[in-house]
Amino acid sequence: MAQKRLLIAASPGERRLALVAGGKLLAYTIERPSRPPRVGALAHARVTAIAPGLAGAFLAIAPGESAFLPAEEAEPDRRAGAPAAPIGRSVHVGQAIAVRIIRAAMGGKGARATARLSPAEIATAKRVAPPAIAAPGEDAATRFLAQAPEAIATDDPDLALSLAARFPAIAGRITVSAAALFDDALEEQIEALAEPAVPLPRGGRLRIGLTAAVTAIDVDTGASGGGSARTERAAANRAAIAAAARQVALRELSGAIVLDLAGLPGGRGARSGLVAEAERAFAEAVPEARVLGLSRLGFVEIVRPRVHPPLAELLGAPAEGVVLSAETQALAAFRAALRLAARPGASPVLVAAADVVAVAEALPEALAAYAARAGRPLALAVERGLPPGAWRVEDARRR
Repeated sequence: MAQKRLLIAASPGERRLALVAGGKLLAYTIERPSRPPRVGALAHARVTAIAPGLAGAFLAIAPGESAFLPAEEAEPDRRAGAPAAPIGRSVHVGQAIAVRIIRAAMGGKGARATARLSPAEIATAKRVAPPAIAAPGEDAATRFLAQAPEAIATDDPDLALSLAARFPAIAGRITVSAAALFDDALEEQIEALAEPAVPLPRGGRLRIGLTAAVTAIDVDTGASGGGSARTERAAANRAAIAAAARQVALRELSGAIVLDLAGLPGGRGARSGLVAEAERAFAEAVPEARVLGLSRLGFVEIVRPRVHPPLAELLGAPAEGVVLSAETQALAAFRAALRLAARPGASPVLVAAADVVAVAEALPEALAAYAARAGRPLALAVERGLPPGAWRVEDARRR
């Protein structure tokens, strides 16, 4: 089996993490200072509102950040399986309370918290004045290292030192690379994660649609391979199930997921076989997901706990594919400008629509990081005729 490698590419305002084996992308995510990791963080929160109708309370966990505390998570000593008390009996407005974040903010909703902590966690949380984060959440590197990569490479020497200090057992597997960590083939795989269509063998494809309530994955079959309709359909569905499980993992899809296969066999045994196939595929790619079976409408139903936001939300807004945010566009432009700056005598200029330039100017730490790596500040220029999100990098010598 090909060696599993964790690649961590740092660029101004962003870290991109890719787990790969034999050139194939196994997992991918991004981290930005604008959205620090919160899952697992300890906070000394302040109760801001009681919501009996929602069976929970709203908390301020840090300036400008909120979380929801469900009633069943508000009683530290409640026994497993015991009914939860009304939220108003557990907490009151203005109360300071120690919590841990168990689900990130996503889909326009705040994070989710629990007050069911150990005495040590409570003591740690109460070291800061509320509302504030007392201990950070688990970063993406920690999550990816749990998948036991045989090698870890980064282009950030400071990050390499930090990882070696935090995880002494893997220090010997960490290397610092001066060359680009993501080659063109890997970049193509990453770019494809923002597209709604996923190619399948023989011209088939998956189409992935994200909504607030459910993720729908539709299967289209391609050209026939010369076998019977039944055989072709079975082969297409097997390929689609494996591809769907992989995309759920790569895109960090969660919540309710429905898979609309390319027609279902009539026999009960054949349908049970499809469900078993889905159970095997998802158990391998997304162990925390659960295949519920076939709905009455014929959809394969899957549920995965919502913990981290989907990749589409980190990149921009889920739509027909992903509408990349101005921040995503600006950070991609910074990477392109750094590549140009590496050429002798080059003087990059970011020429972009007003929204991209405005976001770039609002990221002073990223611009400073760019200047430190390029040896000069990045020149910014607004071009009024460009549509929102558009940009290009030019060499000032040739303008």
